[in-house]
Amino acid sequence: MKVNRIALLAFVAMSAGALIASSAIVNSAAASEGTVTLTLLHNNDGESALLPQTVSVNGTSLATGSAAGFKTVLDRERARAKAISGNSVFTTYAGDSFLASNILICSEPSNPTSTAPVWDAIAQQKMGYDVHALGNHEFDYGPAFLARYIKAYRPASGVVDQPFISGNLNFAPSNVLAPLLAKGGVVDTNAVTNQKVVGSSAIFTDPKTGNKFGIISAITPTLQSISSPLPVQVTSSDLDALAAQLQAQINAFEKQGLNRIILVSHMQSISVDTSLIQRLRGVDVAVAGGGDDLLTNPSIPNGVQLLPGASVPVGAYPTMVTSRNSVQVPMVTTAGNYQYLGRFDVTFDNAGRVVTYNQKTSFPRRVVIKSDASAALGITDAVVPNPEIVKDVQSPLETGCLAGQKVPFAASQIVFNTQRGSATTPGVRTLETNGGNLVADSFLNSYGQRAAAAGLPAISATNRVVAATNGGGIRINSLPDTGVAGSISRAMTFSLLPFDNRLTVVQDLTATQLKSIFERSCSISTSGGGQFLQIAGMKVTCSRSGTAQVISTPVGNATAGTISNEGTRVRSIILDDGTALVQNGVPVATAPVVDVVTNSFTASGGDNYSAFESAPLKVNFGISYEQTLVDYLNDLGVVLHFKDFELDDVHVLQPGWATGAVYKIINSKELVENNGILKLSLLKNILKKRKVDKYY
Repeated sequence: MKVNRIALLAFVAMSAGALIASSAIVNSAAASEGTVTLTLLHNNDGESALLPQTVSVNGTSLATGSAAGFKTVLDRERARAKAISGNSVFTTYAGDSFLASNILICSEPSNPTSTAPVWDAIAQQKMGYDVHALGNHEFDYGPAFLARYIKAYRPASGVVDQPFISGNLNFAPSNVLAPLLAKGGVVDTNAVTNQKVVGSSAIFTDPKTGNKFGIISAITPTLQSISSPLPVQVTSSDLDALAAQLQAQINAFEKQGLNRIILVSHMQSISVDTSLIQRLRGVDVAVAGGGDDLLTNPSIPNGVQLLPGASVPVGAYPTMVTSRNSVQVPMVTTAGNYQYLGRFDVTFDNAGRVVTYNQKTSFPRRVVIKSDASAALGITDAVVPNPEIVKDVQSPLETGCLAGQKVPFAASQIVFNTQRGSATTPGVRTLETNGGNLVADSFLNSYGQRAAAAGLPAISATNRVVAATNGGGIRINSLPDTGVAGSISRAMTFSLLPFDNRLTVVQDLTATQLKSIFERSCSISTSGGGQFLQIAGMKVTCSRSGTAQVISTPVGNATAGTISNEGTRVRSIILDDGTALVQNGVPVATAPVVDVVTNSFTASGGDNYSAFESAPLKVNFGISYEQTLVDYLNDLGVVLHFKDFELDDVHVLQPGWATGAVYKIINSKELVENNGILKLSLLKNILKKRKVDKYY
C-alpha cells in the first residue's frame, strides 16, 4: 500500500491568561487564640506513573517519583503536620489519577468484565486521601471503568471510603456511577456508608481537631469534547455558568456555618483556574490540577524544592488571585507523575478568612529515591520507597504484565517523531510528523485488510478512502521510545496509542464536510492542539491568513458543539490520485464522496468535530488503533530512512506557517520486489510513483 500521505500545517496563537500574584497574606506568625491552622497536602496528574522515573544529572541516572516514593514523602509530611498541636491536616488529589498508558493497560480498562487489579487505585488507596477531585482522564475509558476504579478503593474493611467529587457533573444518568452517588450530592468524609462516595462537594472534618472545611470541586467544561464521560454530563458550558454553580454550593455551605471553603479544581491550566477564582466569592484556598504547572516558593532555595534538571517554574507557590469579593485567594498546584507533593500551611481567623500562611514550610516537596546516585549528588532528602506499595504494586507490575510487554516484535532504523510539539518544536499536535504519518498509514493498511469482512468495498477509483487520526491520541515522544533507532516493543506501542480507540470508517463524506473537518484541525494555535489531524491518502494545505473555525462547547448528550464560524484556513484538499476536493478554499462541486478511516473517539465527534459526530454512516472494525499499528509494522517488516532525500508530501511555505523535516518510510514490499537491493534507480521510481510535490 502507498505510504504517501499528507501534510497539514496549521496553528494559531494561544493566549495564556496572566496570573495575579501578590505578597498579601504572607506572614509566618504563629496562630493566635481562636484561629484554625491547616496543613493542606496535595498532588495532581499522577497519570499512572506508578514506577520510578529517571533523570540524568551530569551523566548520572537519578531515580525520582513513583507511587512508592511519593507515599514515603506523603507519610513524612503528614506525620510532621499532625505533630503540630491543634493543627488540622487535609490531603487531596486534584485529578488525572490515571492515564491511558502501558501501565494502565495492565488493569485491562477496556474490558468491562475484567477482574484484573486496578493498580492505580491500589496504590492511591494506601495513600489515604481525604478527597479526590475528578479529572478529564478519569473518563477516558468511560464511566464503567471509572466506577470499577472507585470500587477498587477498598481498605481492609472492604468498604470504599475515599470521596470522589466534581461540582459540575451530572452522574445520575450513569447506571454504574449513580449507585455510588451520595444523598444530596454532598459527601461527608466522616460518615461514608454503603460506598456512597461520589458527589458534587464534600465536608471534611479533621478527626483530631474536629474542624470542618467545605470542599468544592470542578472539572473543565470542555470534558465532553476531550474525553468520554457520557452519559455523565457536564452541567456548565463555560466559566460563567460554572462559577454560578459553584457559588450556589459555597452559599449552601456558608448557610450551614461552614466558612472555610477549599476549591479543588481540574481546569487543565492555572490560567483557567485563575479566571474561575476571579468569578467566585467565599473561596479561601484553591488547589489546581490538570496543568502540570510547577510553582515554587521564592523564599526557599530551588535546590530544596526542585528535582535536579527540573523545568523552570511558571509561578509562585502560592499564587495569589483576587476573588470576586476582592479577597486574596492563595492558589497552589504541583507538577505531576508523583514527582512532587505540595504542602501549604495556612491559618484562618474565626470568620474563616485566611490571615496568614507559613512561608518557611509552604512549598512543594520533591520525590527522590534514595540510591547511590542520590548520595553521590549530595541529595539529603531522598527517601526509601514505601515497602507496601513496592510489594503490592510496583513489583507485580515489573515482573508480570510490564515484563511481557517489553519483548521486541519490530525494529526501526529511524526514530519517529510522536511528541506533542509546541510553537517552536514540531510534533503531532502542531504539524505533520513521520510518526503521525506512520499511524495514519496503518489505518489505511487496516482498511485494506478488513474492509471485505466488514462488507465494505476495496479502495478504488470509485471508492475513495483516506485516513485521519487526532494528535491528542498519540502520546509518547518518539518511537522507539528511547529516542534512538532500534527495537520496538508492545510496551512502546501501548504507550504510544494507549486509549480504547477502535478503528472506525466514516462513510460518504462530502467535500464540504471534509473542509469543515480540516477547518477544525487547522484551527489550533501555534502551541498546537489535540484535534490536529495526522492523515494519509490526501494532501491538505492550510493558511494562517484565514479565519479559524469557531465552535461552542458541547452540552447535553453532545460530543461536539455548534459551529458559529466555519473558518477559511483550508486552501486545498487533494487526494493522492490528484482528485481535488477543495480548491482555492472552495469545495469542488463535482468532487466525489470520501470514506475516512479514523479512531472511534474522533468518529464520535471527540475534539469538537461536529461533522464527524453528525455523519450517519459509520462502520466500526472493532480492532484497537494500537493493534492496527502493530499489524502494520509486522506487514512492513523493514523500515528504512533516507535522510538525503526530501520526501515531503507537502512543503508549505506561507507566512506564519512552521515547516520541519519530515521523515518517510519505504515499504519493505518494494524492496522484496527488487531482491532486497535498493538502487538509486529504484528510489527514483518510488518517488515518481508517489508524486512527491512541493507547494509554494
